[in-house]
Amino acid sequence: MSDALEAHASHFRKQAEWCDRLGSPFNAALLSGLADGLGDGGALDGLLMDGPEPLAPNAADAGPLRVAGALHALVLTGADADLAAHYPSAHPNWQAASTLVAAQAALTRHTGWVADFLTRPPQTNETRRSIGLLPGFAALAHHGPLHMLEVGASAGLNLNWDAFTYRTAQWSRAGTPGGPVIDTDWQGPAPNFPAAFEVASRRGCDQDPMDITDPETRLRLRAYIWPDQADRLARIDAALALADKRPIAVDKAGAADWLETQLVGPLPEGTTIVYHSIAWQYFDPETHNRAMAAIRSAGERADPNHRLAWLRFEHERLFDPDGSSTRHVIDLVEWPGRMHTPLAHADPHCRAVSLNSG
Repeated sequence: MSDALEAHASHFRKQAEWCDRLGSPFNAALLSGLADGLGDGGALDGLLMDGPEPLAPNAADAGPLRVAGALHALVLTGADADLAAHYPSAHPNWQAASTLVAAQAALTRHTGWVADFLTRPPQTNETRRSIGLLPGFAALAHHGPLHMLEVGASAGLNLNWDAFTYRTAQWSRAGTPGGPVIDTDWQGPAPNFPAAFEVASRRGCDQDPMDITDPETRLRLRAYIWPDQADRLARIDAALALADKRPIAVDKAGAADWLETQLVGPLPEGTTIVYHSIAWQYFDPETHNRAMAAIRSAGERADPNHRLAWLRFEHERLFDPDGSSTRHVIDLVEWPGRMHTPLAHADPHCRAVSLNSG
């Protein structure tokens, strides 16, 4: 096997480990099997190395997730009945070995289509992450109307967070009937909810926003949900239905350019919230620096009636580069005063949320 394919195989195995940790044994087995087959001259070798846009074996290109998403899309559309017969939706007692054979055959049958699918990076709207951000939203809502600015919003589904229903073993909060139901293993006190959320404005940005009125876009959003996680698929379907009724504006823009525009001039009455979830890691250093400068500059203009907040759900080492943490944390920075409050930590899919004590 070439060094390049060996690097891809290693990356596939690392992603398989993450899938297993995050509750997807199906994707873990699929990606591990595909890794073992690299270098054998199969269709996947060419797709990774010789496609229209050859993929690098790194987190930014996310080759394993692109391949898994392409295969799931073939199942969801009914384009490959043989592959679909091996997936959890049709075969709850799926078998890793036979699924791998079917997947490799599907990659051969649909090489051109898959090559085109792989040219676009994975994008998801993990609606469950909204419950990790909820303690911050709830605390900030006690200071008047909220003005939401989501960076890396993708399709903008999580800008409708206040219409979601939230349920844990300890507490619940009803949302819009028919909207997504967000649950998690919650450790700690309930958020300090206001009587009602007053969201005065909401807007997002993304380098490549997803238009949910486009059937192809909906397919891609659904395809990147891991096939053995039917609850996630149900949540995104409900979030898409809600967004049809409550459209959200997502601007096509880089994070730094957009924040420099959105945060210029006086802040509106209430609290302007800049927030993001598992997005900061995809920005380059220049974007980091400019975005932080725009936020901090706006914070210097804040006062008790015109507040600014920066709510973050990201890997801890992104904001503590000298640390060795492997956790994803939710924390809040508020102005005036630039007060920093660690709120909670959670896994990237928010299957469990643990609030900080004190």
